[in-house]
Amino acid sequence: MPSLTEARSAVPWETVVERVCTEVVQAVPSLETTVRELPRKVFGLDSGFFYMPIAQAMEWGEKHADWLEEVAATFGLGHLYYVLHDQLVDRGRLAPRQAVLMDTALALYLRCGAQLGTGSEHFLLCHGTGTAVYAEALLRDIAHNEQPEQGYRADDVFRLGEKAAPGILALVVVAKRCRRTTDTTDLSRAVIDLCSGLQLLDDLQDLREDWSHGNVTFPASLGIKALGPADASSPIFDSCTADDVLDALYLSGGAANVLRLALRCLERARASLSRTDAGVVLSLVNMWAERAAMQLARADERPVVRADLG
Repeated sequence: MPSLTEARSAVPWETVVERVCTEVVQAVPSLETTVRELPRKVFGLDSGFFYMPIAQAMEWGEKHADWLEEVAATFGLGHLYYVLHDQLVDRGRLAPRQAVLMDTALALYLRCGAQLGTGSEHFLLCHGTGTAVYAEALLRDIAHNEQPEQGYRADDVFRLGEKAAPGILALVVVAKRCRRTTDTTDLSRAVIDLCSGLQLLDDLQDLREDWSHGNVTFPASLGIKALGPADASSPIFDSCTADDVLDALYLSGGAANVLRLALRCLERARASLSRTDAGVVLSLVNMWAERAAMQLARADERPVVRADLG
């Protein structure tokens, strides 16, 4: 089975970044400095998740390196758009040239995606469906930030991965190209559950950073609840520090509960994948489930030591 490292070797990240920059500059030459000054992570290439569709295509028998490069460049443009868009949503601001770059990246992403050879109408319809799911997920996040005292419903937690819905399109394209369309529904569901699990793990680790941006994630909401009744006269971000929330989260056992929920999401992903032959995706689910289980064991043994979980 191809690994993510092998997929990265098949389509080197340097090549993808150059392709993305070239597409932008050819379309709008005045954006050259803006796009080339961005950190590499905005193209998604520092994440193994970006290479999952490439590795899955290779497992399913795709041997055309040029097409794999086209897929990587297309979704590199998509990732660029969504990173900039998320920054705008999360922080309420974006440099003017980056705002123009964001719009340009979206237009190029859609154009390149429609030219991948798996059907332009199919690509655009799937993109529209994914975008609607993504928008609803963002609006749930915004509502939690606006009213942190409301907490999360169970359904909200298991739908955290829907923010990654647009990224599933890469796997849908690969499945169509490799004639695995019967697997698409289960595959998409599995990736949503995988991303829900990963989101919980990331939110637990990144609580301090999220708190600094006023982002009330699920772990933060548990910490707030564990602190007890809030001072109604003072906004939660003024009356608490990130360390206050972290201490409450770990001392109350909330951190262990976050990890249990992450494992539950990964188990749901594994169940859906049992009805597909997406071995690469399954291997990632198994890897993250093992890591989450190890973190949970440490949390249960020493629940008061935050450093054990990063």
